[in-house]
Amino acid sequence: MTAAPKTVVVTEELCNACGAPRVNVHHQSFPELRISGESPDRALDELATRLEANLAAVSDPMHRAPVELAIADIQGFINRDTVSEAAVSQAKLSEVIDVLAVGAPGQAAVGAPDQAVAPSMLAKTETLELRRLFLPKGRAIPTHQARGEITVHCLKGWIAFTAGETMREVRAGQLIVLAAGEPHSLVALEDSSVLVTKVLLARGSPS
Repeated sequence: MTAAPKTVVVTEELCNACGAPRVNVHHQSFPELRISGESPDRALDELATRLEANLAAVSDPMHRAPVELAIADIQGFINRDTVSEAAVSQAKLSEVIDVLAVGAPGQAAVGAPDQAVAPSMLAKTETLELRRLFLPKGRAIPTHQARGEITVHCLKGWIAFTAGETMREVRAGQLIVLAAGEPHSLVALEDSSVLVTKVLLARGSPS
């Protein structure tokens, strides 16, 4: 069975509840079945699992075929994405990234505290992810946590960062290092941009 990864749709957005980046995936043949997750691989694994559960309940070969093809598409997408992403990431590891130049000037939504520009992916490997996030003054990201260790580096502006019960003000040029699973939140005290570095855990690792 030939997989057609182009039928797998992956989109990324900020979670309305916590402001953290979220990935949404679905297969074009089953648009009603959408899965959200922290990463494409984890969301796609869950989507494949759901489809496999549906397949177990279908006995008619005509109805089984599209489900089987969708599962093959998803597996093909995961395999292709892993190879492609590794190649791109290895190239970036040897390049200089101008973090301050990422994104167009004025990209932070000044005067719109309920909005934020989607994070810009700077680099990603199997174990590390770097994103730049623009935050207009007043934009708050409620308490959430990451599965791995992270750093939050204020590149421009001024933010109030709360980890556990402690709030610290972080200005341009300063950063905070957090342990895996440590609850944290932040609010932009002025138009700001931050660099978030995440240590990624392998699929199947405990949350």
